[in-house]
Amino acid sequence: MDIRFNTDALKPMADWLIYRKNTGMRDEKRLREILMMPDYTVEFERYGIPELPVCGIGFEEAVDFFMNFDRKEFENPRLEYKKKSFLDFYENIEERLKSIGRFTDFTEEDCSLIEVLLANGLPLDCLDKTPELNIILIISIGNSMGWPYDHYIDYDIANMSVFENKVDFLHLTAHEIHHIFTGGLLFPEGIAGDDYFLQNFAYEGLAVHYNNNFGTKGKPRKYSDRSYVMDAEDMEYYQQNFDRFFTMIRDDYRALKGKSPEEAGKVISTKYEQFEFMGKKIRQYPTYYFGCYMWGLVDLAFGKEKVFEAISNPPLFVELYNQAADEKYRL
Repeated sequence: MDIRFNTDALKPMADWLIYRKNTGMRDEKRLREILMMPDYTVEFERYGIPELPVCGIGFEEAVDFFMNFDRKEFENPRLEYKKKSFLDFYENIEERLKSIGRFTDFTEEDCSLIEVLLANGLPLDCLDKTPELNIILIISIGNSMGWPYDHYIDYDIANMSVFENKVDFLHLTAHEIHHIFTGGLLFPEGIAGDDYFLQNFAYEGLAVHYNNNFGTKGKPRKYSDRSYVMDAEDMEYYQQNFDRFFTMIRDDYRALKGKSPEEAGKVISTKYEQFEFMGKKIRQYPTYYFGCYMWGLVDLAFGKEKVFEAISNPPLFVELYNQAADEKYRL
């Protein structure tokens, strides 16, 4: 597995922020130069994807954020969402930067762990097509902890304090690589709206099941060790309201029978991929938890081969899931 680290834009932005903090000077000309570096170009491309939940982030919006994150509110929900955690990073930036070195290289043993996780959670022929992977460590323009795009995996070092150790980082890297492969397998041509709805839950749910090793109500962890890098407050919220939220998901699924994928996508984007769900501000969408539950249950009952058969043959998923689930929670 060929994994390379891109850190070219990290020090320039860190230096700019430290200078801003120590002097109060906001050098907009230099900021614009930094935001035009190649690693930031990748970020703008990814945050500009039209299908991205909530909204994108443009160049001028990013300039405005870094110039003003400590003195204004932002219309862009992603930037306003980012502001609180970024202020905490900014106030402690020198200390936070000290810990980044432990993440900037992978040993052969590290790569082996990632490869095992991927082999457990992907069709074997996928692994023969592993591209060169570029891990960008950056002070991000957006709010995501990390994300995959093309052959890049991006990590915002402002949020990397969530990693207790390097093993956490390896599990989340496997999670993001899993997205790179499954993104091309999901939503086969001719998929119906109700199946499209359920496959949206598979995108995050399978990555969480296979790589974060998360257990839900009614579905144990895949492996015997602990879970990795999940938002405890959000997951507890879904756990405590499992029946109510699952009933809502099932009702939406049934209502989408005979509807188009576009109609299903609108339900997902407006209801399940926002930064607020049922009146609570959230960090991880309900698709993480309930996708892990539904698709993970099929994996535990029938194996990954059937999971990916159901992705390529969408109507099969409900048949398998209903066999694996308790009667109360069948679709």
